[in-house]
Amino acid sequence: MPTHGLRLLLVTAYAHFSSHALLQPTRQGLHHKVLHTSSPPSPPPSSSSRTVTPSRPRSALCVFFANENDKKPPPKNNINQAQNATSGSNADLFQTLQLKDEAIHQAQTAVSSLENALDSAVSNLESMQQQLRRKVKELEEELKTTRGELTATRGELDRVRSELAGAKVQLDNSNDARGGLEWALGQSQEEARKAGERVEQLEGYLADMGVDASSVVEKKRIENNPWQLWGSSLKSLTPVPVLDDWVIIKGSTEGEVQISGKVTNHPSIPDGDAIVTSPLSDASQAVEKKVVTTLSGSKYKLGSPMVMPAQKSPSKSFTQASSSQQLAASRASIALPALTGSTIGNGRYLLAGTATPSVNGRSFIQTAYRSSPLGKPTGEPLAIKVSQNKEAMKREFANYQKVAAGLKRGNFIKRVEFLPVAGQEMPDKSALVMQRGIADVKAFMPKVGGRLEGAMLYDCAMTALRCVEALHAAKLVWNDLKTENFVVIEDASGVSFRGIDLESCMPVRTNPVDYTPEACPPEFAQAFLDGEADTFLLEYSYDVWSYGMFLYEISTGRGFFDGLTAEKITKMLPTFEPDVQDVPDAQLADLISQCLKTNPKDRPSFVRISRHPYLANFSNKTPFDFLFGSSI
Repeated sequence: MPTHGLRLLLVTAYAHFSSHALLQPTRQGLHHKVLHTSSPPSPPPSSSSRTVTPSRPRSALCVFFANENDKKPPPKNNINQAQNATSGSNADLFQTLQLKDEAIHQAQTAVSSLENALDSAVSNLESMQQQLRRKVKELEEELKTTRGELTATRGELDRVRSELAGAKVQLDNSNDARGGLEWALGQSQEEARKAGERVEQLEGYLADMGVDASSVVEKKRIENNPWQLWGSSLKSLTPVPVLDDWVIIKGSTEGEVQISGKVTNHPSIPDGDAIVTSPLSDASQAVEKKVVTTLSGSKYKLGSPMVMPAQKSPSKSFTQASSSQQLAASRASIALPALTGSTIGNGRYLLAGTATPSVNGRSFIQTAYRSSPLGKPTGEPLAIKVSQNKEAMKREFANYQKVAAGLKRGNFIKRVEFLPVAGQEMPDKSALVMQRGIADVKAFMPKVGGRLEGAMLYDCAMTALRCVEALHAAKLVWNDLKTENFVVIEDASGVSFRGIDLESCMPVRTNPVDYTPEACPPEFAQAFLDGEADTFLLEYSYDVWSYGMFLYEISTGRGFFDGLTAEKITKMLPTFEPDVQDVPDAQLADLISQCLKTNPKDRPSFVRISRHPYLANFSNKTPFDFLFGSSI
């Protein structure tokens, strides 16, 4: 290659290489070695050569670009050395250029990778920003919605609070009004008692004078009274029923005397029906025109006695006795038990008769009297329920209190006193002192022909309905509605029914503490058979089924499962299909069928039951029954 061509090549390479020197710093030392290398070393001096003082080293490029006119032609041996050095430098230069191209290619590849990575990172960041913006927007929308719901809820809460405050005021006003009514009723009863005593005195005075009181005493009617609640169908203001064609008969106990006769002006027995009173408290008062009092507190005025014929009249046969005659026979068969000499409640109550175990066997019932300061029985006979299960007794009394505190109080037995500890006589037991009934409904039905009929059937059905409604209003499920848990009460107003035994009542949607197979619905029986009775949740539909079974028994005189064991009843219930053909009243049969639906969701509520034609068609309701029920 000519010398000037080589020089041109080296200049071009040097310029190109210098422009890219910064791209490969790791090769910089090599470039520096190639571009600034010294002239090739001189061969070692021979022995004949002379020592030369070394001059400043010159680079290979300086050699190529030096001005030839400034030099003297080198010697021949120097020319050879220069050619050899030039050949080596050319080889190094080409190798350096090759390395440089590789380095440039690697740098471009790295830059491209970095640019791609940077583009990907920027794209990811933009995507994340978009997602964050959407999330923030969604959260803002949710926050806005939540604020709106919170505002609406706060408004609803304020409204409910306002309604509750208004209801409380109304309740307070109702309680005040109720207190005033009760006070007025007490005053009216006291005035009526005094008036009755005055009437008795006047009648006695007239009788002593030989004057017929009925001929001079005008029976006034209640008419044109703006405060009158009932129509003018009341026959008179005579407060005491009258017995005509009466005779004295012996009671079931030695020394007792009862009166049998035809009654008029009785609040619940039709005029002309024959009745038998309870034993008289004072047999010496059984005189014409006198007012007699029975041991149960009922009063009767004795009218004209029966005149016995000289000869026996032909006997008359009757196919069926009236319900009032059956009731009279049942009364005559009931006698009060004698004192046992034992006490309870630290001597406050005197026990009488034999203790009767309850149906479930966890307690016993016994007749008792209040004890006077002299230790003598005083007042009407009472019933005392005694049990070792103090928690169950406490729960029962608390359930009575819950019902009594509500607007619907039901027709439950009157409670006299609760004894958490039944005195020194029975320190391990609790006792509940209550009003005493003459019998429970199951034991009472055989005494009146085997079943309840007419008004008595309706009264019993309505009593049970009111009791369940009161319990449900207190958020309780009875789960033990049956004929044994209703007792018959006889007082001055006649015969009525009362609910008892709230020991098993539990709050709705809680677990039962016990059960009666005859009263439990199919869904509970199935849960019991599956071993899930402890986790079964009580619903109001439980009592609807029990009410249907109760209505069937009082209307027919027998239960569906009479005579069967508890185990067999429980196994039959899941597939039980009730047959109500024996129910004498078609409307009542329809009501029973609705209550005894196998699926609890198909059973009617007690609101619907109360509107059923059988219950709604009766009109003997007072204006306050819907609110207060009967007195507690």
